[in-house]
Amino acid sequence: MTNKILILGSGTSTGIPIPGCYCEVCQSANPKNKRLRTSIILKFKNDDKKGHPEKTLLVDTTPDLRQGLLNHKINKVDATIITHTHADHLHGIDDLRPLCFGPPARTIPVYIHSKDKKDLIQRFPYIFDNSQQKPQIGGGIPLLDLKTVDTNGPLSLLGRPFDFFLLPHGHGQTLGFCQGKFAYLIDCHDIPQQVLEFLKKRKLDFLIMDCVCLKPHKTHLNVEKAFSFIKEISPKRAGLIHMGHEIDHDVLQKMAENSFDFPVFPLSDSMVLEYCDE
Repeated sequence: MTNKILILGSGTSTGIPIPGCYCEVCQSANPKNKRLRTSIILKFKNDDKKGHPEKTLLVDTTPDLRQGLLNHKINKVDATIITHTHADHLHGIDDLRPLCFGPPARTIPVYIHSKDKKDLIQRFPYIFDNSQQKPQIGGGIPLLDLKTVDTNGPLSLLGRPFDFFLLPHGHGQTLGFCQGKFAYLIDCHDIPQQVLEFLKKRKLDFLIMDCVCLKPHKTHLNVEKAFSFIKEISPKRAGLIHMGHEIDHDVLQKMAENSFDFPVFPLSDSMVLEYCDE
C-alpha cells in the first residue's frame, strides 16, 4: 500500500529566513531556501471507506502550523504525534482548535511519550489539566485527547502499526518512529545502535533524517553524521530535514548526489512524497 507524506516545514527552530540575518541563505531568492519550522503530515487511505477517503496524521504542531494548514487547505487532522516539547515543535498546538469544532465537532488524539506528558500539561494547562474545575468561558479550547506511547512494541494509530523509539537530543530525548517502511528521525545528535539495527532489518523504502548544519553540533546531526547514518541504514531513498541557514538547498543537493548511489536529497516545504507500507 502506498501512503503520502506532505512536508509542511523543513527548517530549524526559527525557520528560514531568520529575522535580522543577512547571510546568503536567508537572503536567497531560491524558494527552496524558504523554510517553515519542521513538521510533516502522513496521509493514509481510509480502509473503512466511511466519510473522508484519507486519514491524516500530523507530526508536530510548530508555531508555523497555522500557515502550513492554510498553505495546503488542510481542514481535517485525525491524530497528532508530538516528538518532544521544545517550542518549535509544540507551540502551535492551539491552532488545532478550529479543526476540532467542525462541523462535525471532533476530538483529536495527541500522542506523546510518557516522559513528556507532565511537561506538556504544564505548558498548556487550559487544554490538558483536567484538575482545573473552572468552567470554560469565551471561545472554547481545542478538543484534544492526550495519549501516551512507549517503546515496547508496535502501536496502532489510524489503523496503521507504528514502532516508536527515543533518540538523544542534547540533555533530553525525542520520539522517532517507523511506520511500515518509512522512518522519521528528527532532532537528535546520535542514533542508538539498537535503533539502527531495527531500521536496517526493516529495509526502508523512505527515511527522513535530521540534518541541521555543516559543522558538528551538540544537539543535532550535521551533514557528515547524517550521511554516515543514512549509509548504515541503507534505505531505498532518504530525505534530509530541519536544515538551518548554514545550508543552501542546492549545495546540499549536490553534496548528497556526490555521496550516494541511491536517491538522497534535501526536503523543501510543500513537497509531496510517497512510501510503500509493506
